[in-house]
Amino acid sequence: MAGQRPHIALLVANIIDPFSNSVAKGAMAAANRLGADLTIFPGKYIGLQNLYEVFDTTYEYQYNVLFDLAAAGGFDYIIAAVGTIAYPLDNEGKKRFLEKFGNTPVLSVAADIEGYDSLEFDNRSGILDIIDELAAQGRQHIGIMAGDLKNAECAERYAAFRDALRIHKIPFSDKYFMCSDISERCREEAEELIDRAPELDAVVCANDDIAAVMYKVLKERGKIIGRDVAVTGFDDLPGSSQLDPPLSTVRADAEGLGARAVEKVINRLNGIDDRVKRFPTEFIRRGSSSREYVFEGYKKLEENEKLALRKMMNDRIHVDNIFVRDAMMFGGELKNSYAKILKQLPLVGAMTAFIYTFDKPVLHRYDENFPKDVNLLFRSYSYGSVTYTLPPAERKVTMNEVFRNRYLCAERQHCFIVADLYTAETQYGIALLEPESPDFFSELELVTYILSSAVRTLDILSKQDALLNELHLKNLALENESKIDSLTGIYNRRGFYLAAEELIEQTGSTREYVICYADMDELKSVNDNYGHQEGDRALKLIAEGLKRIFGNNGVIGRFGGDEFAAVCPKPSGTNLDSYLAAKEKYTEEIHRSGSRQYKLDFSLGLTVAPCENSYDLRAALDRADDLLYAEKSKKKKRRMLHR
Repeated sequence: MAGQRPHIALLVANIIDPFSNSVAKGAMAAANRLGADLTIFPGKYIGLQNLYEVFDTTYEYQYNVLFDLAAAGGFDYIIAAVGTIAYPLDNEGKKRFLEKFGNTPVLSVAADIEGYDSLEFDNRSGILDIIDELAAQGRQHIGIMAGDLKNAECAERYAAFRDALRIHKIPFSDKYFMCSDISERCREEAEELIDRAPELDAVVCANDDIAAVMYKVLKERGKIIGRDVAVTGFDDLPGSSQLDPPLSTVRADAEGLGARAVEKVINRLNGIDDRVKRFPTEFIRRGSSSREYVFEGYKKLEENEKLALRKMMNDRIHVDNIFVRDAMMFGGELKNSYAKILKQLPLVGAMTAFIYTFDKPVLHRYDENFPKDVNLLFRSYSYGSVTYTLPPAERKVTMNEVFRNRYLCAERQHCFIVADLYTAETQYGIALLEPESPDFFSELELVTYILSSAVRTLDILSKQDALLNELHLKNLALENESKIDSLTGIYNRRGFYLAAEELIEQTGSTREYVICYADMDELKSVNDNYGHQEGDRALKLIAEGLKRIFGNNGVIGRFGGDEFAAVCPKPSGTNLDSYLAAKEKYTEEIHRSGSRQYKLDFSLGLTVAPCENSYDLRAALDRADDLLYAEKSKKKKRRMLHR
């Protein structure tokens, strides 16, 4: 990797879970120290359909789309905390999860999976230390809340527990053993264990969460923890020392594990044969395993400390409210709205951000695989509060370009955390967020929800805009259709009056207008002798002739059948004879062309009138119609005289 900064992906479960949070912090610190780029993919858990059916976790499976994106991200190495991500699965299930990453080298964390390099806690030594402590106190009725034995760590801790009992020749009964959920959802099992074995003088818990539940159950039954029943945990989570009494536990330094995982990957990339697979643990002796411990109560906060804490919380709420407000305020042009939702991210600790959306939202149900052929669009990015919008021609990107885009500052190391943008069963895209510090991890879920809502809103607004534009075009088409005569392409009666009134309004009511009423001569004869199609062609020719006669300033309309109307501002110095002459010239040209087997002709009724409104116009058209009738009568008499 000489001369090139390695790019590592870290896959963890729920980022607010203490283990995942600490692993990510440690990895982030090590990547920064060693000069590696790190992208953190915080999913949830694999294989928890029963939990996803619970109301508040229905859509948690959506976060695991991030693991699919990591598989296609072109990383140099993937660190997967598969021991927690897929803790309900056996090793075969965990292996199937890791196989999705194909040829990308993978380091398995918290689970030893065949065919993969691994790094996990030394669970055995910690459990042996716990039993050494309990045996030294003479405790002989030791039970275990073993957690889920499909979880490799739980199984390993349980095996160590049984070995330690044999070493100390402490008897074991099946009623002292209980499997359970590895979270706070283990209360029923804890109650069952204590109720069926009230003689227990110690309970070893597979982790600190289980131990905290056991505290509650024992206290409800009047047991004094430490004196009556010793309780131990594992992992030394942040709240363990604050329990009453403080919990004896095994310090499994997840932050150190995350840092060591990055170090191991860097060694591998640099050709160093790093074969270490175990990370040491340490037994922490506290009051929950001591018969002599006396709880002295919590230190009371001084009033000024309370005020400072309250102010800090209020400040945090205010900052979050500003971020939520500005991220959800859309106005003006939508094209810059993606940039707008990134602008206030520095307030919550994300100093650099890149936002990508799928070219169209993806419907993704729990029991369906996420499609592999989706396209991502690079919408916007930000450095601090300065935001940029990508031009349309540059938006389409490959998955590799998502995590190595050309707008990254190549001169410095980067650490990103990926936010999955979704609502319910619909995936909208992802955001890459560069945290100022690991404190941002506690803000990630809020940021994810707000960005997801904002992107969904933008999608709805853009679809609404598209629909409104489509509707506008359709309305224009309908409006035109309602005003245009479909045969001739000129105005129909309605369109003529609307256009004529607009002409009068634009040109001024003090002007005089030439008003014409016209119709075709002998249309019935043409239809009878040459067919209605020829009659239609003749009507089109008359419409063309009227457009030529009255020019671009005129308004021409077909009133139905063979009747037409026209109006135009009267040019100064012209008289009505010029319009009649233009008509004669046009019909003569048609006749000389020889394209008709009959002589095409039409009659005009012409008048000049001032028009201030539609009433004047209609009155003038009535006079023109009368003049047309007179003209048609004269033509009819002339034809009879010539027979």
